[in-house]
Amino acid sequence: MALEKLAIDFDSVCTNIYMLGGGIVLSEPTVAAVSTDDKGEVKAIGEEARKLIGKTAKNTKIVFPVFEGEIVNEKVAVGALKAFLNKIGVKGSLMGVHALMSVPCGVTAEMLEKYRKVAKSCGISKVQFAEAPLLSALGQRIPLNDSTPCFIIDMAGGTTNIAAVSLDGIIAGISVNFGGNKISTDIIDFIADTYGLQVGLLTAERLKKEIGSLDKNDGLVAVVNGRDLKTGAPRAISIKAMDIIEPVMRYFDKIAELAIAVLKKLPPEVSAEIRHAGIYVSGGASSIYGLEKYYSDKFGMKINVAENGLMSVALGGGVAIGNDELLKKITISAR
Repeated sequence: MALEKLAIDFDSVCTNIYMLGGGIVLSEPTVAAVSTDDKGEVKAIGEEARKLIGKTAKNTKIVFPVFEGEIVNEKVAVGALKAFLNKIGVKGSLMGVHALMSVPCGVTAEMLEKYRKVAKSCGISKVQFAEAPLLSALGQRIPLNDSTPCFIIDMAGGTTNIAAVSLDGIIAGISVNFGGNKISTDIIDFIADTYGLQVGLLTAERLKKEIGSLDKNDGLVAVVNGRDLKTGAPRAISIKAMDIIEPVMRYFDKIAELAIAVLKKLPPEVSAEIRHAGIYVSGGASSIYGLEKYYSDKFGMKINVAENGLMSVALGGGVAIGNDELLKKITISAR
């Protein structure tokens, strides 16, 4: 059997895996349903576990093993990643498994070691790491070399990576510990405060996907079911996209503020290149309706929204995993 080569985006909200020769072979929520006893047995992972959010009995709890870009529960992380690898038929081979894993911009040595330990515990014989914004650039097929930078805003589920990158590495960048998932939690709080209705995470995520918008005139409507905060009884209301634009905008406004701060730190020649090419936006949250115009107005330059934002990092890993010369240039080690 030949060496299996994988690119793994093990994000706080979603795990995407690219297999060399097969493309994207898995995309599932990074979540597990775990027993509450001393054994802590993993009962369900991925989409099956996601469906149980807010519906578990007292003997089961929902665990997100990766939080804000950091592995916070190594045991569950190993169980989830191993199950994902089994789903795609990767259980090791005579030659072993080689994986390139994405990590947040500016990852610490301690965080990197946790990723390495989890990968090794899953039977991955060789693991390398690359920072998410650089992989996102590769996944979007942005022309890159050592002297041609680009500016990436990668809106993952639990983290947002903002960086000016070239093939020589990160020129300037930051990783912030909130991502597109913050939109969902802000929607929950907003509906509770405004309509006196308590909704769950899955409902908020559905709202974000179905009617989430940055267009103040968007009239799309969705029916929302939840629990009345005064009576405790079930209640349903109709909500328009424009009704929840405030909590939706909150995330994008904060990211724009941070991105502008990074842009101001760049050398003049780098700024000139970025001004010419524009800003590239990827990640799951980049699919929100109206983002291109909203950010174009805020930044005063061209906004390039990824065609497949959710998969950009994994696709970039796929570009790199089959190219040894490229891997040498972009991989990082514990610092």
